[in-house]
Amino acid sequence: MSKLQNIENALSAINGAVFQELCDSFLLLRNNNYSAFSRTGSQKGNQKTIKGTPDSFLLLPNGKYIFVEYSTNKTQGINKLQDDIDKCLDNKKTGIDIAIISEIIICVNFHLKVFEIETLRSLLENTSIRLTIYTLDSLALELSLQHRDLAKRYLQIPIDTGQIISIDKFIKEYNSISNGIATPLNNKFLHRVDELKELKKALRNNDFIILTGAPGVGKTKLAIEAIREFVKENPSFSAYCISYKHHSLLEDLYQYFDSDKNYILFVDDANRIDAFNQITGFYKSHKNGNFKIITTVRDYAFQEIEKLSQEYNPIRIDLNKFSDEQIEKILEAEPLSISNTDYQKEIVRIAEGNPRIAIMTALLAKEKQDITVLSDVSDLFEKYFSTFIKDDGQFSNDLNLKCLGIISFFYTIPFKDKDTTLKILETFNVTYDDFIQVIDNLDRLELVEIQYENVKIPEQNLSTYFFYRSFIKDDLLSFKTLLQKYFFENIFRFSDTVIPANNTFGPERVMKKLKPHLLEYWRELISLNKENLNIKFLNTFWFYLQDETLEYVLNSVKHISQPEIEKFKVTYSNNEFSHKGDEIIELLGNYFYNTSNLKEAIELSLLYVRKKPKLLSNLIYKIVSTLTFDKNDYQIAYFRQVSLFKILINGLKIERNYYIQILLELSKTFLQYKFHHFKRGRNNSFYHYDYYLENSPEIKLFRKNLWETINNNFEENPQLSFDVLKSLKDSPRDIVKKILEFDLKFLINIIEKHLNTESFEHANYVQDKIKWLKICKIKHPKLQYLKSKFTNELYEISLKIDWDKFRDKEMYEYDNLTEYDVLKELEIRKSFVFEDSHEVDEFYKKFVYIRTFSSNDWNYSKVLDIIIDENFNHNFEIGLFFLELVIKENKIQNFIPNVAFTNQLTKNHIADKIWSIISENQFDLKPIWQLSFLDRLSDNLVSKKYLNFFIETIKNTKRTYISHFEKIARFKKIEPNLFKIILSTILEQNINGADIKIWMSFFEEYFEELGDDLNLIKQSYIQQDLLQSNFDYKGNGFLKILEIDSNFLIEYVQAIKSQYQFSIPRENRKFGFIWSVNDIENVMSKVFDFFVEKEPYFGMSNHYCNTFFNAIPLGYENKAEEFLIKYARINCDDYKKVNIVVDIVRGEMKRIFNDILIQHISLNQDVNVFSNIWWRGNGGTYSGNVIIGDIQASDWRNILSIIEKSELGIETIPIKNQVKRNIENALKNGDLERKRRFLRRGI
Repeated sequence: MSKLQNIENALSAINGAVFQELCDSFLLLRNNNYSAFSRTGSQKGNQKTIKGTPDSFLLLPNGKYIFVEYSTNKTQGINKLQDDIDKCLDNKKTGIDIAIISEIIICVNFHLKVFEIETLRSLLENTSIRLTIYTLDSLALELSLQHRDLAKRYLQIPIDTGQIISIDKFIKEYNSISNGIATPLNNKFLHRVDELKELKKALRNNDFIILTGAPGVGKTKLAIEAIREFVKENPSFSAYCISYKHHSLLEDLYQYFDSDKNYILFVDDANRIDAFNQITGFYKSHKNGNFKIITTVRDYAFQEIEKLSQEYNPIRIDLNKFSDEQIEKILEAEPLSISNTDYQKEIVRIAEGNPRIAIMTALLAKEKQDITVLSDVSDLFEKYFSTFIKDDGQFSNDLNLKCLGIISFFYTIPFKDKDTTLKILETFNVTYDDFIQVIDNLDRLELVEIQYENVKIPEQNLSTYFFYRSFIKDDLLSFKTLLQKYFFENIFRFSDTVIPANNTFGPERVMKKLKPHLLEYWRELISLNKENLNIKFLNTFWFYLQDETLEYVLNSVKHISQPEIEKFKVTYSNNEFSHKGDEIIELLGNYFYNTSNLKEAIELSLLYVRKKPKLLSNLIYKIVSTLTFDKNDYQIAYFRQVSLFKILINGLKIERNYYIQILLELSKTFLQYKFHHFKRGRNNSFYHYDYYLENSPEIKLFRKNLWETINNNFEENPQLSFDVLKSLKDSPRDIVKKILEFDLKFLINIIEKHLNTESFEHANYVQDKIKWLKICKIKHPKLQYLKSKFTNELYEISLKIDWDKFRDKEMYEYDNLTEYDVLKELEIRKSFVFEDSHEVDEFYKKFVYIRTFSSNDWNYSKVLDIIIDENFNHNFEIGLFFLELVIKENKIQNFIPNVAFTNQLTKNHIADKIWSIISENQFDLKPIWQLSFLDRLSDNLVSKKYLNFFIETIKNTKRTYISHFEKIARFKKIEPNLFKIILSTILEQNINGADIKIWMSFFEEYFEELGDDLNLIKQSYIQQDLLQSNFDYKGNGFLKILEIDSNFLIEYVQAIKSQYQFSIPRENRKFGFIWSVNDIENVMSKVFDFFVEKEPYFGMSNHYCNTFFNAIPLGYENKAEEFLIKYARINCDDYKKVNIVVDIVRGEMKRIFNDILIQHISLNQDVNVFSNIWWRGNGGTYSGNVIIGDIQASDWRNILSIIEKSELGIETIPIKNQVKRNIENALKNGDLERKRRFLRRGI
């Protein structure tokens, strides 16, 4: 009979009074946060029950009640329970209003059916009262797994014995109990040197240490090693360990430990010790000697132990699983000395952080000197797990393996949900009682974790092994049944179990067992004729059903009609199809990573896309992302790439138009020398690397065939073929020199045969290629010939107009860049002087054409400016024609002839003619040209006429940026109010929809020139601030306005807020300078009040008002602090106003947070007001593997400590209780976070 059955039998036969005592003890352990507890339904001093409603109750800190009713009356069953609940709801019987009843708990020692539970629940439908029911099943489970001491005390079920033992005995017992499953504690201590130092230091300086981490990371081994070394260094200490067997520990503790001596007590897996509070109680009572405790606890249960030991200020030390980097260091160190990164990567994958498996795998790899042996490590795993299946061990029968297999597939089993768990277990002929007994045993061995009413296998490699053993190797569980009952509801779990088993234990072993079941299920599935289900199934198991998958796709494609099409189009960006793709292409794309059936998959893909040409870009993307050269391809002689292009080249004989398009497009990628790969790594990580082609015979043959195919098809597809040539990268970091030297003879042949020396684009390409070959120090006898041959008029022009310092440095070998600029400008001025308009027109056409091949617009604009200026110098009329031609053609973006303006606008008649040409034509940059003209107008030409032109230009401008106010200031001698006029004009224009921006420091530099119209100044400032995110960034202009009118601050924030409904941008602006303004406090009060009224604040980010406390000038900090304290004091009853202050003192003004908090609770003890203030903010940004609830609880604990250190007395009790409730809620949220992580894979 199992332990669970024993407990159930004892509960069924229990006395009613004892049952109530047992349940009261159980519930008090489950609900330890209560203010009062009473057993109204039991007789004092006797084990007898009496009538009372409720039988027991708990008063919670929030003033609400939990009522508890017990029943051992199976005969009356649900009728009695209904009557009990009705009585609990009758305030005449209880004296308690139902509004303050939080929960009713029912405890019974018999079974209830589902409809009976629903009947009881219906009685509370119209209330907010929660109903919790503990039946015979659930109570037995709780006692069996969590509260064995209660089972012994009340049911007299001797489960185990407990004792305090020496370290040596603990090690012996630990190794014996684990049956070798856990790493033996007497192994040599390795690779935790830093952690050992940290733990020994903590032992020296602290008395209570909690060592936490995931199961199997070596917590126990590390603790024992630290204790041994500590005792050796401190011989006055004696060390003992708890070997807990669910007996009371208190008597043993007092028996073993002398209160005058020094001890270290090691408590392993504290979360599994029901009597842990006895240990902490004894620790508290140990008076004279030094008593230290080291306890280990699994990471997911840390919070539970922290609560129990919180008053002793424990030190927490986290022990992480071996990282991939640590495993790699183990592999690199003696005696393994494995430095090959490919070997390391594969060993790390197999080990999953387990150093013992890593070492065994490394030894296997060293022995065989062959990385391929690591693709099937089944023998290695069998050796590692051999102790699991010894006849005298835990796996003497198959039940344990079956249970582990079930857990491994479902990842977690909600074992306390009996109905759900039973449905699964019954499928595989496992009883519920057996399952509970097994997981309890496995939890002791750390093979499973039990937490949050779920059980799972903590280690991925363990889980993979148990799935393989139970479902595949030993056929203990039916994979056929698993497939038929659970596939479509658990597709990803099949991927997460079958694929790792395949990768670890070898595809042949897995396929041999699974394929018959997969084939049978596939036949059943295909008969249903549901394509979406078929695709899902094949996407999961295509590797085992390769022939069937290809046949299915072929049959599907045959039914698609083929359209007539002359031109195929390929367009896609790098990641366009990374998250979406055609399901057939995605299915066939699985084959692209392997060699088996690769040719068939490629041919099918091409046939499919020929019938659906719109998917051609999808297919190209899939090929480029899966079939490009990678380091593993070298080992298979680049079979994948060779096969792909062999199919494409042969396809030219079938349908040249279709296949040549694909071949040339792919050649742009596959003719490169370096291939960048970005791949998913372990543990949700990514990694990337560059793979350079090997100069192998296979690569040479591959490239020879491809170059010859391009050459043979160049005439029919000249532009596409030329695009391939242009796509090849040339820089030294992107090439493989030997392969490029091999390519050169084919490339030169194509150049000589197909490129045109009269074509600027062809000449430019050839010359650029020769330049890069020279940089890469690659020589060929024909390069000099090609260099001299591939030149033409346009190319010669391009050399002169292309201001490329780095190209010219290589060509002309100069060192002085400044000298180059001078010489280059001189060359340009000499080379492009024209005698008539025809020459100008012809040159401009050539210039525009050449410019289309360059991405450097600025250099070309600079050159054109110089050319126009030089032609003005040579012949004013030619220069004027040139300028007007550029304006009318309007083909060059972002061109402004600043050089020409600067040099030519020195005489009145010249300036008039140039202005006339600009103003009489319409072109994109007209206002900017006009403003540039006026900026560069010679000082001697400044006049009323040009002032009027300037004002008129602004009036007609819709979008520009005015920056050169030092030039504009020249006109002030004509119009003293010029800046005021400009400001007024810009303001009006922008109000009417224009976008005219002015220099960011305008108000700072020219404030004194703006006149006395303060309203105009303020409106203009606000307008520009809204237009420019960096306007007056330092706030110096703003400060000048404030010094005249401090109320501008409220006008500013009102105006800014009116433009933004939810939040104001530029929170990072630093307005701390306002505190240097006299009497700014009254205005700031208005600003705060305004924001309270207009902008709801939820505590989730910094309030905008923080900007007024950022970068406060030296000497004004006290002024700002006094304002905040006063504002919070005056408005202590208005939580919205206090919230602004609290947000600021949590952010910019942390120094006075305590003052604000204590001041508030001294003035206002209203819990509702306190609760509406975001004392710790709301939300936040977190990184790493943190528990947010724990962080929030820590914040509230800090707030509580501030309150408790104050001398405010009993008035603060309600607020302190509220803070304690906040701590409790945060800790509960932390537990929920831990639960979510426990249930989610990969967290």
